[in-house]
Amino acid sequence: MSTPENNPDPGNNPQVPPDPRPGPPGGADGAGNTIGNRPEPQYGQYASGPYGYQAAQPSGYVSPSFPAKPAKGPAPREVLIGSWLILAAGALSFINNVITSFDLPSLLTPEEQQTITDGGMDGQSVNSFLVSFGIVVAVIGLGFYILIGLMVRRGKNWARILGTVFAAFSLISIVTTAGTYFSSPLGFLALLSSLLGIAGIVLLYLPASRPYFRSAPPYPY
Repeated sequence: MSTPENNPDPGNNPQVPPDPRPGPPGGADGAGNTIGNRPEPQYGQYASGPYGYQAAQPSGYVSPSFPAKPAKGPAPREVLIGSWLILAAGALSFINNVITSFDLPSLLTPEEQQTITDGGMDGQSVNSFLVSFGIVVAVIGLGFYILIGLMVRRGKNWARILGTVFAAFSLISIVTTAGTYFSSPLGFLALLSSLLGIAGIVLLYLPASRPYFRSAPPYPY
């Protein structure tokens, strides 16, 4: 009589003791996360690795911001009037200088004319050079008046100081050569130009104008 073959079950092998350690639940990995349902890492973060590493978070430090330098307000009336007076003085000075430029050749003394002739220079060329030079000087002078007149309107103190220097020279010229200003129409025009420029500068130093030329602090608190 034959006996059936015994096919021992490995799990029931009496010679191999079962593992006493509890295994992970069905469908879960060793970390306790269900296979197939592992949470996806969010944007901007690294997935948690086996060592628990996470992306560095921002510290929340915000750089301090300083307020912008305050802009100047509208120019006072005295400053506007002074600016227009300076521009008017520049226009009259330009007209006077251009007219005077055409008279420069006649201002040469006979000795100067003889020196030019002895030097081999043509008299006509010399006259043209003097007229051109006088016009160039007139244009440069007008540019200074325009620069000062526009910059004081914007509250630039350096323009007020520069205009004060020119006004001081004009005042000295009026005091020392007062008689020459009434000897010809051009002299009277030069006097009127100087007086307008001086009046314009004086208006810039009135109590209502002074605060407009003060430098505001860059970061007021």
